[in-house]
Formats: sequence, structure tokens, C-alpha cells
Amino acid sequence: MNKLLIMLLAAYTAISCDSSNPLDEQAKEPAIPVLAGESRKMIDAKPDFITDESKWFTNDHCFIEDKEGTLHWFGINNPYPPEGKELYRYHPYLGHCTTTGSVMDWKREEFAIDESNGSEYIGAPYVVWHEESQRYVMVVEVWHEQRRLQVYWSDDLYNWTPQEGYILPDNLWIGTRDPHIMKGTDGKYWIHVVGTGNKGVKQSQVLRIKTTDFKTFEEPQTILGINDCTWATLIESPFVVQREDKWYLFFTYAHRRYAETLVVVSDDPDHFDYDNNTITTLFGHAAEIFTYKGQEYITSCGPEDQHYLNHQSVSIAPLKWIK
Repeated sequence: MNKLLIMLLAAYTAISCDSSNPLDEQAKEPAIPVLAGESRKMIDAKPDFITDESKWFTNDHCFIEDKEGTLHWFGINNPYPPEGKELYRYHPYLGHCTTTGSVMDWKREEFAIDESNGSEYIGAPYVVWHEESQRYVMVVEVWHEQRRLQVYWSDDLYNWTPQEGYILPDNLWIGTRDPHIMKGTDGKYWIHVVGTGNKGVKQSQVLRIKTTDFKTFEEPQTILGINDCTWATLIESPFVVQREDKWYLFFTYAHRRYAETLVVVSDDPDHFDYDNNTITTLFGHAAEIFTYKGQEYITSCGPEDQHYLNHQSVSIAPLKWIK
């Protein structure tokens, strides 16, 4: 009996210590994000208070739930330019919609920012609640002589005031854009943007800029680099998700295929390896991920260029993670 017991204990120990145990390997595997069903049109690109014959489009956007439970959508939302104006220069409006119920039933609000009588340009936004000042803060691309990133503040998500100056104007490539903001593990706010030329390296890059007050900013840190171009960035719209012990970087390879969103996984939020750790490709442009009323969603938008049968608006689908 003693000999049998010893043999059983030895076998158990060998199995539990075997690093090739399938259960151990499965625990190390990342989850794979998938669209759970059809991606359906969420809002019309053209605001319902515009009654002329113009055609409109959307592009990069974001979502935030306010303290009363209202979900807000902010995004690039413009008419195709009139004669004499250029598509990627005539960009005057930042759209705003709200819902308190279904994500398929939205109320149009007045434009969050209107530059139609100003610079005629407002770019991709991202909005978060700034705990320290008890206000909402937006980082958005502007075009005041040059394209820069600027901070706006609001007490109510309806009225926005620009902060004087720009984010690291002497450090960032002109055209750095498409912000995503999250509270990092170090307690700082992490602003993720796309750019090129950081640390003198000409490549498509996702950068992280850290701040606590949105007035002073740390030097940009490259968290992903792709050696595909020497004069600009070919990728757009980064979005970082922390899930269990993994980090997932979503970005659109827009200048390769417009509706191609890649997902790169990492154990280290400071480094994402495109060549070795891209785990899936999703259909969509400028993906945003959010949870509302217990359901996680992923969105897509555009395109800005007119295509027959495309609605140039925002679409949405439930998001699931599988192993």
C-alpha cells in the first residue's frame, strides 16, 4: 500500500510540474476579440437639423457615460466640402449625440465644437472624466497654422472651452493625431496617439504621452513601431484595452486597407510587437470599445471618401472575447 501511494504521489507531482500541461498553456493564451453579429448603422452621418441636399460623413469618434447615465458620442462629422474646399482640410464640425436607452436610438445635439467660422478644421477627439479637477477633458486635433493637439475642458459635456497652447508642440510630428485616453496603472493619464519620428525613428508609431493635469506632459514614449514608411504614419486610431493580465492594442492600418483594424497583444503595456503578436484582424475603421448597460460594444465609421452604397456613418456591434 505504501509503495502504491508513493507511486501515485510521484505521478501527480510530475503532472502538476509539467510546463506543457494544456491547462497551463491555455491560461497563458490571450483572448481573441470578435464582432458578435452584424455591425449595424448606429447614427446617420447627416444631422437631422441640416435640411439642405448636402451629403455628410463621420470618422474618428469616442464615447463617454456621464454621471447621470447618459451616453455621449463625439466624433468627426462633416459635409463633403463645397466647391473650392478640400476634403481633408474642410473639417469644421465635431458632432455630438446622446442616448439614455438603446445604442440604436440617439438624439442629435448641437455641434460640440464648430469651426465653420474659424479655422474650418477640428479633428479626432477623445473625452474622459478628470477626477482631480472634477471636469471633463477632451484632447482633439486642431489646425491653427499647423496641425496640433489641443486640450478642451467642460463641466457638462455640452459647452467646451479650449486651453491655451498645445500638447508638446516642439516634440510631436505635425499630424500626430487620433487620441485615446485611459487611466494608467501608475495613476497617470495615458494619451495614445499615432505619429512618426519619435526619438528620430521614421516609422509608423503609436505613442504614449503621460500627464496628470493635462497642462504638463511627459516626453512621448513609443509603444509600437512598424517599419513601413519613412515620411508619415500609415496607421491610425489606436485604442488600448487591459483585460486580465494582458494588454490589447487596436489600431487601423488605414493606409493599407481602410477598414482593417489589427489587434496586438502584450504582457507589457509599454511594448507591443506587431511582427510577432498580432492576434487578429477585424473589419472596421477607427474602432472604439465601450460598455453600456452591461454590454460591451465595438464601433466603426466612415469612410470619408464617397463610395456607392456606403453610409459614411457610425456602425456598432456587440464585442465578445473568446479563447
